[in-house]
Amino acid sequence: MALLEARGVVSGYGDAEILHGVDIEVGAEEIVTIIGPNGAGKSTLMKAIYGLIDCWEGQVTFDGLDITDLRADEVTEQGLCYVPQRENVFPTLTVRENLEMGAYIDADVSEADFQEAFERFPVLRERQNQKAGTMSGGQQQMLALSSALMLDPELILVDEPSAGLAPDLVDDMFDRLVRIRDETDTAILMVEQNARQALSVSDKGYVLDMGENKFAGSGQDLLDSDEVGELYLGG
Repeated sequence: MALLEARGVVSGYGDAEILHGVDIEVGAEEIVTIIGPNGAGKSTLMKAIYGLIDCWEGQVTFDGLDITDLRADEVTEQGLCYVPQRENVFPTLTVRENLEMGAYIDADVSEADFQEAFERFPVLRERQNQKAGTMSGGQQQMLALSSALMLDPELILVDEPSAGLAPDLVDDMFDRLVRIRDETDTAILMVEQNARQALSVSDKGYVLDMGENKFAGSGQDLLDSDEVGELYLGG
């Protein structure tokens, strides 16, 4: 049984239907990437899964539980966390306070949990008393990931983890995502514009276009596909 299953998801905003029956699966301890052109519905799918917008039709199950109609905070309590692309930290709070907010529903969070976050991203230890809003985009992304991991989730949804990063930091971000999966057994579902790099570290990938599934397969199969390469990977 897959850890996360989305079946026939239809959703959107107002009267605008963006997703027209999308299916995805994420297995335990897998990295899965969703790629596709701008406006394909990738971020909309993440929000529908996490309960930030309503699923008009279809079903989302997580670890065997139907979470289709749960609020985002209720989804978090089940062990699924979300890292949005923008506004993903509390800018007026310090790094340490942001980590505390990440663990807000866990009364058992300990100093060891903070030290684990600092070991994963050492720059956060150096800046733990700095206001998050004064950090670089890359540092804020590291903080957002660390905050999500404070609850030791089974799955994190990550929207554009390499967005805004300097080119020399992009490879490092993907390496860190692999390490997070390997060291914490946390599955990762990400939306990413750096499609080739993301697929190269992914167990599975999905291509969305115009709110519909176009291709699905292992990360390597999508990289090897001439059609996927020509249409979505720049040849």
